[in-house]
Amino acid sequence: IETAMRLAKAYTGRHEFITLTHSFHGRSAGTLSITGNKARKTRGGPYLPGIAFAPAPYVYRNPFGTDDPEVVAERCAEMVEWAIAYQSSGDVAAFIAEPVMGEGGILVPPASYFRRVKEVLDRHGILFIADEVQSGFGRTGKLFAIEHFGVEPDIMVLAKGIADGFPLSAAIARPEIADSLKPGEHLSTFGGNPISCAAGLANVAVMLEEQLPEASARKGARTLEQLRELAARHDLIGDVRGAGLMIGVELVTDRATKEPATKQAAEIRTRCREAGVLVGVGGIAGNVVRFQPPLTITEVELDRAVETLDQALTEVGGAASTVSRQAVEAS
Repeated sequence: IETAMRLAKAYTGRHEFITLTHSFHGRSAGTLSITGNKARKTRGGPYLPGIAFAPAPYVYRNPFGTDDPEVVAERCAEMVEWAIAYQSSGDVAAFIAEPVMGEGGILVPPASYFRRVKEVLDRHGILFIADEVQSGFGRTGKLFAIEHFGVEPDIMVLAKGIADGFPLSAAIARPEIADSLKPGEHLSTFGGNPISCAAGLANVAVMLEEQLPEASARKGARTLEQLRELAARHDLIGDVRGAGLMIGVELVTDRATKEPATKQAAEIRTRCREAGVLVGVGGIAGNVVRFQPPLTITEVELDRAVETLDQALTEVGGAASTVSRQAVEAS
């Protein structure tokens, strides 16, 4: 990410950045500075100046009083322009965003969001950096998540799935942007490691040959449908969302107020682990159960994961209801 930021500065001659609330871009000083997820920013400051934040296109929880995804997309794009106009000095080099947010709670933007934002950026000569570290290489059912939205970023940042466990990352840019740094101007001690590069090439070849992005889309759609069926039976589930095998189940104690069910999410994660199913927890409030399994997972294994979550929801939700009834009776 910081390589991409440096490229954007070198190419544009500007030094400021616009990013999103709820975002997560890393744990270095620079990447924490552009991270909009307060749960990841504790004890890391002071942070870099010249960073402005616009609201994430979080349809389930948005400040605009609507549940219409396209209205959320329009308003959030307008807030990017507002951030440029009122939170910057006018020297914005790039807008940085995850096409689908991971740590922020698996936030999938409305279909028109990035197209609307790109129109704003182009008017101001601002670059678009897509952080595909979590969402890239088939995770969302496309090779890259930004493909869902019909726009092309100027710079794309890749890691994680690129080499399937080997340490490897990349910042890919349009040639004229990449050439803005002279040879030798930007180096890394372990950059270009031949073993990692070989692993990355082999991994991508297998991914394409075995059509893993397409498999992710197919398996993810099936799993989303199953999880939405669970939502009809479990009051703890406030929202189910995702793309491919990047899925989030947001838990709430009250569907009307959308109060985050943080403790319940942690308990469900523990119960799933004890049953042999690994899920994550994300979101600023830590109330989103995250499904991000290997792309090679079988449908039988996915069925088991859904069944395990169903059982954990029954146990934790039932216990919570009992406690609530006892509290009411005691009062």
